[in-house]
Amino acid sequence: MTGSSRIDPLAMAFAGIAERYDRARLPTEPAPIEWALERFGLDGDATVLDLAAGTGKLSTVLAPRVGRLIAVEPLAEMRAILVRHVPAAEALDGTAEAIPLADGAVDAVFVGSAFHWFDGTAALAEIHRVLRPGGGLAILYPHARWQHNGWNQEVSERLEASSHPASRPANRPGSGRWRLVFDDTDLFEPLESATFPTTPEMTVEEFQLLVSSWSRVAALPEAERASLLADIAAILRRHGVERFPLEAANEVFATRRRP
Repeated sequence: MTGSSRIDPLAMAFAGIAERYDRARLPTEPAPIEWALERFGLDGDATVLDLAAGTGKLSTVLAPRVGRLIAVEPLAEMRAILVRHVPAAEALDGTAEAIPLADGAVDAVFVGSAFHWFDGTAALAEIHRVLRPGGGLAILYPHARWQHNGWNQEVSERLEASSHPASRPANRPGSGRWRLVFDDTDLFEPLESATFPTTPEMTVEEFQLLVSSWSRVAALPEAERASLLADIAAILRRHGVERFPLEAANEVFATRRRP
């Protein structure tokens, strides 16, 4: 095992909201997982690593589709929920920069909504190490947008008016900056991608819960976080909203390990 086990300080906010995170985040859809497994030529005998597995949203879908599932997650609070949801997974303490597995241990590595937290260069070196030659790396990001709603600007302005706990720009997955490391590596082939649209709906309470699970909101002092969430609910209800549709999609990026 190589690399550093450092965890981004802002990501540590998830430790205190593990149960809330688990309730708030949408479940992982099977279609992007099956697309990646098919691309890698993997079947029910494969050994797969779910890296930065969180509470097991991705592991829940992977477990019945692979032969052996290893889930690596650094936060004990998240890992405890994962074990509850996916008892078949081998849950291990570790980070993307220090994966507790032997060289060439897995056929594929899956990362769900987490690569932007990694030290990209160190993580790719570790992922390359634990993959067998030609093994696959899949990175999944769900996108849920509500900009088409009339209340979006007011909600955005209220969010911007709140405190901004320090974070690296690369920690914002929507910026796409996490992908830049793939332009500078010879360890992996160029990324391919596929997008799978979904059409979920969300209530005001579910939207509050989702916002509260964002790292920058979870890191706020309790009183400030409560005020922000109450104001967001008030904005939506002032617009007559109790339930609204999301413009959602699951995007999956895939690549293979070079020798």
